[in-house]
Amino acid sequence: MPKSLLPLVLALLFGGLPCTCVRAQQAALPGKKAITVEDMQAWKQIENEVLSADGSYVLYTLQADVGDPVAVLYHPASKAERRIPRLHQARLNYEGTHLIGLLKPSLEKTRSIKLSEKKKAKEKLAEMDSLLVWKLGEATPTIIPHVYNFKTGERWGTDYAYTTTSALPDSLRKGLDKDAKRLVVRSYTTQDSFYLEGVLGYVLARDQPMVLAHQAAKDSSWQEGVLYLDTRTLPWKALQAGGGSYTGLALSHDGLQAAFLSAEKDSKDPQKPFHLHHWRQGSAATKVSADPGAWLPSGYRISDDRTPYFSDNGDYLYFGTTPRRPERDTTLLDDEVADVEVWRTEDPRLYTQENVRLKEEQKRTYLAVYRTKTGGALELATPERPYEYLPRGGNGPYALVYDDRPYAKSSTWEGFPSARNTTLINLANGQRQAMLDGELTPVRWLEGGQYLVWYNPTDTTWNSFDPATGQAHVLTTNATGIFYDERNDQPAHPDDYGYAGTLRGGKAFLVYDRYDLWQLDPSGKSAARRLTRGREAGQTYRLQDLDPENHYVDPAVRQLVSVFYQDTYHGGFGWLNFSDGKVSILQSGPKSYGSFTKARLADRYLYTQGDFREFPDLRYTADLGKAAPTISRANPQQEDFAWGTAERYQWIDNQGRTLSGILVKPDGFDPTKQYPLLVNYYERSSESVYSHRTPVPGRSSINYAHYVSKGYLIFNPDVIYRVGYPGESAYDCVMSGVTSLLGEGFVDRKRIGMQGHSWGGYQAAYLVTKTDLFAAVEAGAPVVNMFSAYGGIRWGTGVSRQFQYERTQSRIGGSPWEYPLRYLENSPLFTTDKINTPLLILHNDADGAVPWYQGIEWFTALRRLGKPAWMLNYRGEPHWPVKAPNRADFQTRMAQFFDYYLQDAPMPKWMAEGVSPIERGIEQNLELEEK
Repeated sequence: MPKSLLPLVLALLFGGLPCTCVRAQQAALPGKKAITVEDMQAWKQIENEVLSADGSYVLYTLQADVGDPVAVLYHPASKAERRIPRLHQARLNYEGTHLIGLLKPSLEKTRSIKLSEKKKAKEKLAEMDSLLVWKLGEATPTIIPHVYNFKTGERWGTDYAYTTTSALPDSLRKGLDKDAKRLVVRSYTTQDSFYLEGVLGYVLARDQPMVLAHQAAKDSSWQEGVLYLDTRTLPWKALQAGGGSYTGLALSHDGLQAAFLSAEKDSKDPQKPFHLHHWRQGSAATKVSADPGAWLPSGYRISDDRTPYFSDNGDYLYFGTTPRRPERDTTLLDDEVADVEVWRTEDPRLYTQENVRLKEEQKRTYLAVYRTKTGGALELATPERPYEYLPRGGNGPYALVYDDRPYAKSSTWEGFPSARNTTLINLANGQRQAMLDGELTPVRWLEGGQYLVWYNPTDTTWNSFDPATGQAHVLTTNATGIFYDERNDQPAHPDDYGYAGTLRGGKAFLVYDRYDLWQLDPSGKSAARRLTRGREAGQTYRLQDLDPENHYVDPAVRQLVSVFYQDTYHGGFGWLNFSDGKVSILQSGPKSYGSFTKARLADRYLYTQGDFREFPDLRYTADLGKAAPTISRANPQQEDFAWGTAERYQWIDNQGRTLSGILVKPDGFDPTKQYPLLVNYYERSSESVYSHRTPVPGRSSINYAHYVSKGYLIFNPDVIYRVGYPGESAYDCVMSGVTSLLGEGFVDRKRIGMQGHSWGGYQAAYLVTKTDLFAAVEAGAPVVNMFSAYGGIRWGTGVSRQFQYERTQSRIGGSPWEYPLRYLENSPLFTTDKINTPLLILHNDADGAVPWYQGIEWFTALRRLGKPAWMLNYRGEPHWPVKAPNRADFQTRMAQFFDYYLQDAPMPKWMAEGVSPIERGIEQNLELEEK
């Protein structure tokens, strides 16, 4: 029910709230510990969970923020598990009979070697890995030492391959490439193995036990070449040897075709032309003709900057071509050459964008294709249409090439994705046809490559294009349904709710609206059909993929869908029957459900269930309709710590709107007491009220479990924006929510803090200039001057920030010369003199999203005005601290900052004295001063 503001209004009118309460202590419950940053570093998360093909085994990895991974193999029938510490890249073979992975030295051992060996540490560590191969059900595994890497078949499981130290004596290794290794291909079930010395690279076929390897030359013993192995028949077979150097290995999925690149061995040309070779089982490898004028444009060459690859069906072999690029004059010294950037207003992209793309462009290749059945190559991409988009698997019969450069300049202020000019190419005959120019969104190939579909945000319609007829079709209108984001509050065209899949056969596809699943006909002949009836019930349905090898949605097979109840925010899941659109709910409740996995050959399932308190451990079942037992226990230590509960909190703001947020209360919450409150928010988060927030040292935000275990309340209010007034919108929503909470009587008005990062950091910065309610505020990477930030660069991509203010998140709705007052009024910098709240700012010097000078502008203004403020810069880090020590350090300092102001903890030395450049990296000054 909406909470009334009357209690607070009366309290403020008549001298404040009566307080007969005691302040919350450092832990919410006696006998339970508060979570520390060190505890968070040790907290584990579940990664890479898989079921064996028949569902008889479960494999997953436990990974702490700081610590070695632990692979866990669980046997549901016996409820027994085996734990293998330090096993990296753990996986089951395709048949599900064997576990395989790399055993690496522990973090402690690695650290010791790095300290003692210095320059030789990397080489020494590379030789210390061992391969573990374990037949499921047996007592002990096989351990193979000195393994550099390994590979397994994606869809076959009879053999595995790995590289190891050469078995040749040192005297015979003379003349062999130092990077060459011994390649071993070994059977899981027999003693059969094949080895090859001097291997520089190798690949495995996806579907069959075939291996392709590149062998380096060794004196007169053997020539450099490419060798092929079918593990079921004969040993290694040379496809090509001598006559050059080799690279770019590729195998078709069935292993019956191979491709590779070769070039003259002794060529000194840094841009030497390569030859493409194609081999089919039963034939000799042939060289694909690359004569200029036949199909290859004059001045072009086949490039090694793109590795060749086959289409899924093996009919097409794709590779790259390139013209000769400019080269530096090697007769000049570096200090004899002017190093200047020339920026032009007419350039499609900013120079900064081109700098970010420089390495990519230096290796730019244009896609070409060789037709393996009919022969003959075809250039697909060109300088006029340099970018390609193929159907999944590249099976054709068409390819798409496009150019977005004509629209790149306007995307600087209009946002992304930019429009494109597109050409379709018939792979059989090379015929080209223009599609539709200027569409505002990338198109999508339906599975099978017969149709292109896209959502147009300008008119909010779904559309299709039929390459066979050259006809475009508008498939939906606003009279059909609401396919655009109904809650869009940005000054931009609304996004869609997403593509959901292609139906079997490729003649229909699925899309979402806010609630339901729709079936559309890309030919335009049949009307759009709503499959589910979630809108009437306020339920949102989304398909869950239980068969990742099949990229189609089969309407004859029941499909699993997740369910989200919009009125209660509960989660759930059920079976969708395509014939009548009904969803049979299997489970639902105040939980979040996810990570659905099915065994490939059996009705055995994994999924997770969690909420704020319940960690999403794995559950295993043969019947999704019944509550499944938990088979993992990632963090048994959780029972030793104080925790909390999360609930949806609603209130009425000063505009009469009912708003929602998340309120987290500590264990043992007593409404007659008063608690310190931390306010943390971004845009809308209330729908995640039943999500678990694992206590890990985050990059940018407070960790809810960490603070609530120390007795804090946490409030995360949704923010609804008005275009042109983002700061005021945040103030209206956040402050009305906090005011409502104060009216409840359990919040200590003198101990309220606020924290936000990036967009949340901006809003925190804005609010602190408008109210003195907060006792302490941390703002990370905040934009405080929208005038200077408008023309700033997002260095991670090189794009200008203009679009953010005119069209997207910052929501100003126009340029500074159109709305100068909006830029002024929404910029906290210009009202910094009104701040009376202690501030902690995080802003790193390598921030690629928000210019670092925003933090500097604000800090220097605060310094000039004599305001209490501290700024943290983790040197060389991007938008947030990424390295584990930096994340832990940030979380420690932020907690000390809030504890000092909100829980009367002692002041840490870094707040009292700072950390000087001489001390940096030596003395962190995290010690607490005596009171």
